[in-house]
Amino acid sequence: MDFVALDFETANSSRGSVCSIGLVEYEKGKLKKEYYRLVKPKQNYFAGINVSIHGITKDDVADEPEFDVLWESEIRELLEGKFLVAHNAQFDMSVLRAVLDQYNLPYPMLAYNCTVNISKKTWALPRYKLNVVSDYLGIELDHHHALDDARASAQILLKAAQELRANNVKELVDKTNTTNGMMFDTSYEPAKLNKRRQAKKQAESFVAATSEHDTTHLFYNTSIVFTGKLDVMKREEAIQRIVDLGGKWQRNVEASTNYLIVGNATFRDYTNGKRNSQLERAETLLAQGHSVEIISESDFLKYL
Repeated sequence: MDFVALDFETANSSRGSVCSIGLVEYEKGKLKKEYYRLVKPKQNYFAGINVSIHGITKDDVADEPEFDVLWESEIRELLEGKFLVAHNAQFDMSVLRAVLDQYNLPYPMLAYNCTVNISKKTWALPRYKLNVVSDYLGIELDHHHALDDARASAQILLKAAQELRANNVKELVDKTNTTNGMMFDTSYEPAKLNKRRQAKKQAESFVAATSEHDTTHLFYNTSIVFTGKLDVMKREEAIQRIVDLGGKWQRNVEASTNYLIVGNATFRDYTNGKRNSQLERAETLLAQGHSVEIISESDFLKYL
């Protein structure tokens, strides 16, 4: 089992504000190398909330090199052409893209997957945060230390392979029905958790209770996507409410999407700089000039 586990910590809500990086490399299932460095962000600003999470301050990185220096001298050779994993890889890979973009550096060629997705297909747990999965598997964790988080992600991958009797990364990906992401040149493809067809059919069976709609309602004749767990009602109920108002529910954010409704907890994460794939897609479309409006669950309830 050959792979590199990766984790970043950032100084503020900007994805490019890398302040530490941890890497753990395994070769044939054995630990080969560990790497940890503090990094001085290009815009050396540390937000209080980030400091409270990882404990790294502006003074800690004052004499450390910036990412571009470390990339050329140390990091690139550890990642180029490798298979990477990270827990919530969507975040860590977006950080890597953002910091490379910041310094106008080309993307490395690599494949990656997410140990959150792999965990979901291996164990039935109430949540799949790194500390929850680590606790379940008996993995010691100094959470939000980049090297320790990378170590934990590596252990999760190895334990999933053991649980599913997968002899290599390809077998593990096949058995968990996940799809690897890719980075190449100046582009990328996200890692995915493949859904079952049965769930898709069930979700697409919503029918409006009436053909008479209030055409002045905000959600009439609009396309809406939900992301994150809703506090007040189940996702299915919220979708039905939209359909009854003459709106259209979409599974994923597209160019035709009018509103992305974000559960309260996910919206709080979003305001702190954490974006899931739906939010990233919405921001990409906004940057391209499309009119996708991101609204919180609280505002959604007011509009209802």
